Amino acid sequence: MRKIFKLVLGICFLGIFASCEDYLDKSIETELTEEEVFKNFDSAQGFVEEMYAMIVDYSTAAHWQHFHCYAEDAVGIDTWQFDYAIDEGRYWEWQRSGAGSMFDGNTNTDAELPFDRAKLWPSSWAGIRKSNIVIADADSLMTGANQVEKDVVLGQAYFFRAFFHHEIMKFWGSIPYIDQVLEDDWKLERPAEWSETALKIDEDFQRAVDLLPVDWDDPDFEPGLKSRGENMFRLTKGAALSLKAKNLLYAASPLMQNSSSTYDYDVELAKRAADTFAEVLKMSRYSLTPWDEYESVFYSTQGRYPYSSEYIFSQAGSVGWFQNFLSTNWQLGAIGQNNLASFPTHNYIEDNFGMSDGLSCEDSPLYDPANPWENRDPRLYKWLVLDGDQMVENLGAATGENEVHRYAQFYREGAHRYPNKGNGSRTGYVAKKWFPVGFNNFDNQGVFAWRLHVRLTDVYLMYAEAALVAYGINGKPQGFELSALDAINKIRERAVPDGSLNVKPEYLVSDNAFMDEIRRERAVELSYESHRWMDVRRWKLGTQEKYKLKTEIIFDRNSEGRPINFVERVLRTKVFEDKHYWLPFPKNDTEIYEGFPQNPGW
Repeated sequence: MRKIFKLVLGICFLGIFASCEDYLDKSIETELTEEEVFKNFDSAQGFVEEMYAMIVDYSTAAHWQHFHCYAEDAVGIDTWQFDYAIDEGRYWEWQRSGAGSMFDGNTNTDAELPFDRAKLWPSSWAGIRKSNIVIADADSLMTGANQVEKDVVLGQAYFFRAFFHHEIMKFWGSIPYIDQVLEDDWKLERPAEWSETALKIDEDFQRAVDLLPVDWDDPDFEPGLKSRGENMFRLTKGAALSLKAKNLLYAASPLMQNSSSTYDYDVELAKRAADTFAEVLKMSRYSLTPWDEYESVFYSTQGRYPYSSEYIFSQAGSVGWFQNFLSTNWQLGAIGQNNLASFPTHNYIEDNFGMSDGLSCEDSPLYDPANPWENRDPRLYKWLVLDGDQMVENLGAATGENEVHRYAQFYREGAHRYPNKGNGSRTGYVAKKWFPVGFNNFDNQGVFAWRLHVRLTDVYLMYAEAALVAYGINGKPQGFELSALDAINKIRERAVPDGSLNVKPEYLVSDNAFMDEIRRERAVELSYESHRWMDVRRWKLGTQEKYKLKTEIIFDRNSEGRPINFVERVLRTKVFEDKHYWLPFPKNDTEIYEGFPQNPGW
């Protein structure tokens, strides 16, 4: 009988197979057989729980003080950070350990699993193997469990097997679908088409949908009773449906179609995605958080992990070292020595955050270049710190020489502007989406940040994109009341209930014009949530000049303290060629056998 420790650590696929001999030879204190691991529900669930720790954190909660914004949405300063390497087109840097990224990809790692902080490449392969172990053994070996308990263990395993394949494919492209515990049969050919694996992912997500509960806290769901009240982050039917639909939308997207047009989707896959998203939106468990409580979706200052009706697939955030790290850095009035932040770019803000009339800055008569922050979409003020904004909740906490830190000074010679302040704002903006004003070293307000993978807003936006392709601007799936247009307006009406921010006729003259507006809306609502780089790539927009530029806004103040003399300046131009739509695979992985080619250009 094999020992389960070898099964857990044997992430031997492709290049990892060649480099993990030492990995498998390590002595492990605990050696458990499959029978011991799967003897009952509690033991099997404990084995499954480890896969939650293998999910990569895309938020700021467990990494450095930047937002993993690798598109045109933000710019960092420190040249060693991974976002700088991405801007220069040096994608091989994903393998460099210590780059401060979600990849941090030492593929030869000898760390024991689960990792302290999951990294996308090794953690995803580990999760695939672990889920296959569960699927192979759980049903037959869980003799001390009832059918409901077996179903939920298997449901989570099917979800994770699909999810970790999808995670790898988002960044590296198509890979073989691993649906068994590999031993000597690891030489699998890489599919030429994304959809070949995506459809197998879809099948596993559907199995998860069939097996997972709507709510672990349901009194009639026995497996959730022991942890009742603490089940918010466990996988559910809604999470499986959402990821099933997301996988289908990605498979339908222009990049995955190898299309030269940004509007070229696979209509049938988009229809399947829209229909599945509609099933999520019909679920009574989920609803949009009210505007005056919207901050609670991203953080809490009151306690850990309050329930939110907007969470579909999320994780508990880090509340340990990260909180201490951030409070010593420059963020909303915290002045420290390090400069590891990323700052929102002016071009991203001007291109996407529009005006209070629902039009873009380019199209609206309300936009005044001499007063660019007046009459803007209210989400601009909710998620960004602008020059003059209050940065310390208790003004009395910043006194004497620190009084200067009460209000943001982002103008040319301001106290919080780089290079006048070494770790000040590089662009004239600071994001506050993840942090309250009081989270600084004057107020010392505690904060608990979440890790968001899919929330209801994201589902509305992905539904609108898929429904537009499948049904047109006003069409709807059978039995569902919302069109693509209705979905976008529903999101905007949260911020402005009177409808004045709703989509205007100028953007409804064609499907392509409305698709542009859906994408602009996605850029606003999901700003700084680590979606943008993936979106720009899957929409096949990365090579366009607009998505390469990263700019700052420079300005002065007049005698009355008002910003004047606005000038936009390019800080950085991203290097982006066709090969940059995908990360390169480790060289060892593509040199073992002919059936696994490297991505084009690498």
